[in-house]
Amino acid sequence: MDVLHRLQKPLWTDIEKQGSSETGGNNMLLDVIYSICFNICLLVVLAFMMTKMDFVQRLLLNEEGGSEEGRGESVWQRLWEKVLLGVIFGVFCIISDYIGIQVTGALPNARVIGVLSAGFLGGPVSGFITTAIAAAHRYLIFPERISTVACVLSAVIHGIIGSFIGWKKKENRQYSNTFLLGVTFISEMIHIVLILLLTRPFDAAVEIVKIVIVPMVIINSVGMVIFFNVFKSIFNTEDLKVASKVSLAMRTAERCTPYLGSVEKDRKTAGKIIDIIMEEYHCQGAALIDDMKFLARSGAFSSIVLTENNYPRLLSATKTFKTTRISRVPLPEDGFYPLYKENVIISAPILLDEGKVLALVMLVKKNAYSYRADIEFVTGLANHFAMQIKLSEMEKQKEELRKAELRTLQSQINPHFLFNSLNTISYFCREKPEKARELLLALSSYFRSMLEDTDYMVTLDTELEHVKAYTMLEEARFEKRLSIEINADPEALRSCVPNLILQPIVENAVHHGAMQREKGVGKVIVNVKREERSTRIDVIDNGPGMDYRIVQSLYGGEKVEHTGIGMMNVQQRLISLYGKSYGLQIVTSEEGTDVRMNIPDSAAGSAQQEKTPG
Repeated sequence: MDVLHRLQKPLWTDIEKQGSSETGGNNMLLDVIYSICFNICLLVVLAFMMTKMDFVQRLLLNEEGGSEEGRGESVWQRLWEKVLLGVIFGVFCIISDYIGIQVTGALPNARVIGVLSAGFLGGPVSGFITTAIAAAHRYLIFPERISTVACVLSAVIHGIIGSFIGWKKKENRQYSNTFLLGVTFISEMIHIVLILLLTRPFDAAVEIVKIVIVPMVIINSVGMVIFFNVFKSIFNTEDLKVASKVSLAMRTAERCTPYLGSVEKDRKTAGKIIDIIMEEYHCQGAALIDDMKFLARSGAFSSIVLTENNYPRLLSATKTFKTTRISRVPLPEDGFYPLYKENVIISAPILLDEGKVLALVMLVKKNAYSYRADIEFVTGLANHFAMQIKLSEMEKQKEELRKAELRTLQSQINPHFLFNSLNTISYFCREKPEKARELLLALSSYFRSMLEDTDYMVTLDTELEHVKAYTMLEEARFEKRLSIEINADPEALRSCVPNLILQPIVENAVHHGAMQREKGVGKVIVNVKREERSTRIDVIDNGPGMDYRIVQSLYGGEKVEHTGIGMMNVQQRLISLYGKSYGLQIVTSEEGTDVRMNIPDSAAGSAQQEKTPG
């Protein structure tokens, strides 16, 4: 008998008379199977609809409220959602009763799936509400039927089982097919046992069981698996779509990142960003807009001119509310009006410092469904752009700060050194004019290095040339009382170091080390050695040693008297560039002092790449 024809008859049609013959019993069994299968189909439709509900997604994914401030509100909201879930499954149980087929006083259907599922998904709250609705309705619809007590009691037991399992699995409501099949099978077997125990006469109970045991136990168990697999398949499909969009957004953002630093000033750079978006996302058009000015745009926007009179409401809303906006039907006077015939326009804000807002605008072809994925893509890309532009600005500010530090160091030229150097040169002018000329060239080279606006990072070869110019002047001044020696591995000369990083240490070794000896010749030795992943520089003097308090102040970053501005500046620059572990290492005693620095290759190389123009 066709199930649709059966459903057109009055509700709860009693077909127990058909059980009097073998043929009638077979027909009855088929009707029951059709009825339960119809119930399961209804459940599949319900599952599909429920996956589109936000609160069901939150319950299934076990998502909690994020902030402490909203935690109390979130608890009440989740409680309400669980109540609503229980009501939904309760309504399913009622419908299941109405479309069920009566069998000699019994009403076999897929009620067990609704009751168990409510507990599995929503825990005790949802489970008990569904149980109460299902049990009450089953009693009220047929209070005098012989299997009513067994059915009502089994519904209560099923509700307890589902609620207990949902409570135990509240941290992770993922159920294997075997588990679902087993729990449903056991629950329906409990139902069968209750029918045999509580239904009288016993012969009628046996007759009911013969007809319903296969569809209720086997088909409902399989139906439970189908029901939950609908959830899994839909969520897996959505996860794949989201992952694809995230991957696309990240790839697009990664390709755009190198061009974001100058996007506001260089239209060619901004144009490359638009080209990448068009290439990756295959949208209908894209543009970067600063107020009424296009920083860059694709061909679709080529004919658009923005003025105060036609300024799009979409852009105004984006900048006013600082949120992503979508527009489908504009006014004729809107500047974007020609673009709306076949497209939807999405505008996302790129939030910069001091309240400035750029707009990332994309054209998406009209469709009959959702633009949610497109909105998420544009929003994510705009947020990434904003973050990268801010980071770029921070890097520029750090670069300016480093240049300011360098200028400060350059300005700390000791006037006494200049006076003494000129005095020494004037002495040689009479006795040794060639030596005086050589010293003048050295002094010129020294001051040129100090005063020129050079790159922040230079090769070690360049830095040593500056040091040699300084030491030549000092050796000429102190004559035989001072000896300075520089030893450098040739392969180390290509290493990059911060400009003016070595001269303050050598100067300190000369004046506070070697020349403080009471007897003998003061010596300063500069050793440069190439190591596996760094360049090691040692400045050694044979002076009386460095005061312990000065060493501690350099390590602690706190200046004390006689520490020396140059040495403290070098220490802070090294730590700022390479980290605390790359600060100065000082070994001192009464026999002299060794000041060591290690310049790592990766850090120096990357710094050189960043600071060198072009």
